[in-house]
Amino acid sequence: MEHRHLDIDPGTPVAELGLAALDDLLERGDLDDWQPLLAEVRRDPKGVVAHRILHLVERHPMAGTSEVWRSWIEGRRVAVHERHLGARLKSLRRKSGLTQQQVAERLGITQPEVSRLERRSDARLSLVRAYVRALGAELVTTARFGDETVDLGR
Repeated sequence: MEHRHLDIDPGTPVAELGLAALDDLLERGDLDDWQPLLAEVRRDPKGVVAHRILHLVERHPMAGTSEVWRSWIEGRRVAVHERHLGARLKSLRRKSGLTQQQVAERLGITQPEVSRLERRSDARLSLVRAYVRALGAELVTTARFGDETVDLGR
C-alpha cells in the first residue's frame, strides 16, 4: 500500500512500521493491504504489532473496523492459549464435572498446585498421567512413524 503522507519503503516489515504508518494502513487499507498485518498477528497475537493495532483502534476508532480488529486479535490470543497443555487439562476437568479442589484431593496436592498446572504450557508426563487418572480417565501415549503407530504405554 502506498502511504499517502508517509515516506516508507514498501518492503518494510510490518513489525518495523511506526504508529503513523500502521494507523494509515488500518484506516486506508483494504484486505490485500492488511494481509501482512494479519500474518504477523496470527504468528504472534501478543506481539508488538498486535499491541500497536489494539492501541490504535482504542485511540483512533475506525468505523466498522476497530471492533473487528479488537475481536480478531483477542480471538487469536485465546486460540494460542487454548493450545497449551494446562488449558486442555482444565477443559477436561470441567467436562468431568470436577472442581480443582476435588482433583487436588485425588492427587494428594493442594488446589493452588492444580491451578498452577492448569496454567502451564508443559508438564512431566507422569504428572499429566496422574491428573488424567484423577479425572477418571486413562492417558494413552503413542508414537507415529509414518503409517506405523507404537503404543508407549499407559
